[in-house]
Amino acid sequence: MDPDALTTFSGFAATGSLALVAAVLTAFRERRHQRRADLDQVSLVPWQFLSAVFSMLAVILLATAAKLYFTAAG
Repeated sequence: MDPDALTTFSGFAATGSLALVAAVLTAFRERRHQRRADLDQVSLVPWQFLSAVFSMLAVILLATAAKLYFTAAG
């Protein structure tokens, strides 16, 4: 692999990993929001939407990183 491909791969992999962590954290917050004891205490943050966005972003970035990794090896 050339250094430029490794740098691009590292960028996509790191950003995808960060998006994956954010997706897990927002999914956890959505679960806590759905199971709250006081139903009058609503959240202003759309946790379900954020979880979906971060999940899709993580899949796209990690798939791109995998493509860069496997095509640069050949």
